[in-house]
Amino acid sequence: MEDPEKRGENNENNEERGEGGGEGKLEFRGVNDSKLENFWYYNKWKVIIGIFAVVIIGICVYQFIERENPDVYMMYAGPRYLSTSGGNSMREAFRTVVEDYNNDGERGLGIVTLTCLTDEQIENLEEQYRENDEDFVIDKQANRENIKQFDMEIFGGESVICLLDPSLYDRVHDAGGFVQIKDIFTDEELEGVELYDSTGIVLHSLKFAKYYSAVGALPEDTVLCIRKVSTISAFKGKKKYEEIHENHVDTFRNIVLFEYPEGYVEPTETTGTE
Repeated sequence: MEDPEKRGENNENNEERGEGGGEGKLEFRGVNDSKLENFWYYNKWKVIIGIFAVVIIGICVYQFIERENPDVYMMYAGPRYLSTSGGNSMREAFRTVVEDYNNDGERGLGIVTLTCLTDEQIENLEEQYRENDEDFVIDKQANRENIKQFDMEIFGGESVICLLDPSLYDRVHDAGGFVQIKDIFTDEELEGVELYDSTGIVLHSLKFAKYYSAVGALPEDTVLCIRKVSTISAFKGKKKYEEIHENHVDTFRNIVLFEYPEGYVEPTETTGTE
């Protein structure tokens, strides 16, 4: 039979180890809770930013290891859903104005496509389908996730040349995220080009969009723009990233200054029926 005094000593030891007794609070010997609390209070944002930086670096490493090495990166974000074939057709169109900047023998183009709708666009679509007595369900959670992915791509992704719905464009423009058009083109070069504002171009005003049907299939109000040098360049080497950005500027110029092939006649808009 166990000695009552010894049993009492065992219970006290168990309580100290958090194995029983008391209110069930788990305690760790040798750890000062107040120090941990003070550390978190004064350093929590440093820890959070540090974790975020590690994640970003991890993403970059993954991209460099797992992905091909395109010469140029682009992104479309807006209400138009692009099928695999539609995305491939658009990629092939833009590849015609990309140079082999990395000297690997290929004109590589990486493109991110995100279907992102505003609340107003969702309401208009739902109303349109109701009027036609058609069932239509928008996955609003997926739409929110795509908008989050857009924000991440703009902040730390590799897409530099962007084709955006005005609602998404305006968010980044207001934050000063795009290059000024006047810093890329002369006034003479911009003759016949419709500017959306100081950093954006109306895509459908360009011969490039009129010539390539896959590009012309994007919404009429799509804005073509180019990001400034990303803050993530610090992780890749600023000088090297600036060189990469210049390659994107060169491609951006090729898109805007595109001329029809010799002998091509631009279709004219007609009214009425044949």
